[in-house]
Amino acid sequence: MIGFMAMPSTPGDSYIDELGWQSLRSNHLNRLAMSELIEQFKSNIDMDSARSDFPEITESETPIWIGGPTTSSMADKYILSVLVLLVHLAFFLGELLDTPEGEGQANFVLSAIIWLIDTTGVMGFVICMLILTKINHYANFSTSGKWTTSWLIICCTIPLLWKIMDLMEWIGGFLGSGFTSPLPTWNYFWFVPLGLLSFIVMVTLTVLYQRSFHYAVTDKRIHIRQSFLYFETSAHGISYHKVENLKADPTILGRILGFGNIHVVTGSGVGLQVESLGASAGIPPEIIESPGGKMRISSFLLGWITSQRHRTVEARDPADCLYGIKRPMDLYRLINELMDANVGPAVE
Repeated sequence: MIGFMAMPSTPGDSYIDELGWQSLRSNHLNRLAMSELIEQFKSNIDMDSARSDFPEITESETPIWIGGPTTSSMADKYILSVLVLLVHLAFFLGELLDTPEGEGQANFVLSAIIWLIDTTGVMGFVICMLILTKINHYANFSTSGKWTTSWLIICCTIPLLWKIMDLMEWIGGFLGSGFTSPLPTWNYFWFVPLGLLSFIVMVTLTVLYQRSFHYAVTDKRIHIRQSFLYFETSAHGISYHKVENLKADPTILGRILGFGNIHVVTGSGVGLQVESLGASAGIPPEIIESPGGKMRISSFLLGWITSQRHRTVEARDPADCLYGIKRPMDLYRLINELMDANVGPAVE
């Protein structure tokens, strides 16, 4: 290690020279600390394996860290899978169980639920699933994407279409058309296998989704790659010279379980997304006013439901940020120091 010799004190030494020497010594120590941090990260990866996994890393780059979303970061998707299973089981048990006898608030609530499920049947199930789908989509969770929303809609329409097929067979028999449903007659028991199928499919897709994102940090770039069932594939490298903002964003659950997101924003808008905030307070005049200048209630309600406010925020999609990674603050410090080494320290 390079040592530092004390500067001789002479009447001609100025206070500015002394500050300059201290600044030089501080910068040297910071570079040594940075080198130690980089070496610590590099020692945890296999260079050959990293280059094999990321063929887009050039020969001039040195891999320092590779990773991907943790299993814990997909906890909300697993919770949604359980909720879907519970809705199926609730409608199975609601038609199977008898109304409990006796007084008490708990018995009254349970009796009301059983009566409601038994009365509404498949239509009640469809309504419950649509409400769950809308809440999940409106709340803008990480489960609010098109893949999850599409699967939830499929789950809620399968029993309805099944019931419609039975109804068409009954009408066909009444009219003598001879139409026969290719499915067995609908029974509340089918809620169980359908619920288990939905749960298994959602869990399987979640595991595949988690493993479809791969991240790498080199001495020159940040690489983000996605390959999900060959439907969505992308790869891009972000040079440190193009990074305008770097933000670590561990959620409350992430702080407990040790994971978080790192958002890398560039001047061209990479790392940003437009977020919908729901119905706006102000309704456009062209929606709520009729040609005669009078308000039409139907137009007002349509405008109130469909109107949304939008804002630009850091992208939370795993394809646009380092999503759900372990020890996010350590990696945040590493990237900051690599940016200092490539671009120079940030000017306050």
